[in-house]
Amino acid sequence: MIDQMLQIWAQIERLGPSPSGLDAMPLDVEGLRSGDALLCLGDGGTRGILLRNPGGRAPLPNPGCGRLNITRQQFQNGQGNAETYIRIDCLESDLKEPFGFLANRVVDHLVGGATPSRACMDAVLDFRRLLSRSGGPLPSQEEILGLTGELLLIDRLARHRPELWKGWNGPMGSACDYSWGTDDIEVKASHLSGEPRFTVNGLDQLEPAEGHSLYLCHSILSSNPIGPVCVPDLVDSILAIIQDQEEFSERLSHAGYLEEQKDLWLEHRFTLHEMSMYTVTDDFPRIRKSDFADGCLPPGIAKLRFDVLLGNAAHLRMSEEDLSRTILAME
Repeated sequence: MIDQMLQIWAQIERLGPSPSGLDAMPLDVEGLRSGDALLCLGDGGTRGILLRNPGGRAPLPNPGCGRLNITRQQFQNGQGNAETYIRIDCLESDLKEPFGFLANRVVDHLVGGATPSRACMDAVLDFRRLLSRSGGPLPSQEEILGLTGELLLIDRLARHRPELWKGWNGPMGSACDYSWGTDDIEVKASHLSGEPRFTVNGLDQLEPAEGHSLYLCHSILSSNPIGPVCVPDLVDSILAIIQDQEEFSERLSHAGYLEEQKDLWLEHRFTLHEMSMYTVTDDFPRIRKSDFADGCLPPGIAKLRFDVLLGNAAHLRMSEEDLSRTILAME
């Protein structure tokens, strides 16, 4: 099937830009309906695959490396009706052949009965394992920093109660990085640089769910070749505490960490300067849906990204005693 895919991508390249703005052609595969899978080209001629996903709301996988981009998009079909697709794009031309393997695995999983989102998750994991055999690539520096922050929290929670690690949702693309009962925790990590701050993506990231308490866990780190903090050491620490090690390892793989790449991950070490927890209440500094008419961004604005200065939330920072009580009260 890979040869068929390569031929279709080459045909799209020869045809040039489409008047519709979507450079795509259907991939006809036994076991799938026509239009369930399309091959496409992105900006700069990067290759991609589109999977029809009507009404899809399941989390999308974390690519685990900066070479892939996975989104949901809507396109008009031949009848002029909007249809939702999961779009996977390869962002580097030197990965054309490995991306062909990924696209092939996605289709295999679909034919085998997997949902589009599940097929993406499983195929991305296969893709990362393929690349790991050649020594890379690892996730981006930003993603490594973020995973370090999440594991610092999980390590702390597991030391109180080992089963608390199971609330870790970050790698699965959930709305919140951690959820346990009615307690949700958004995790942020940033480099040591001036006033503590972190970046928020979108209006929902710091919006408490109905009936839930929302907290922010923020870690400040600095890169240090001989620093005491790194992802493999945190992983080993957590695995030594918990019982469901296989399930935890699967969650790690969705975050981009594979045991086969442990030596590479060991090169990314940090010093932890501070780890703080904040309660996200109405007076926590942020941009909210209620700041806009109808709770939506203004027309013509598709995304919102802003920085929060934590100095303005000092009064919401939890004491060590309050934090310990909150963790102990999780049921």
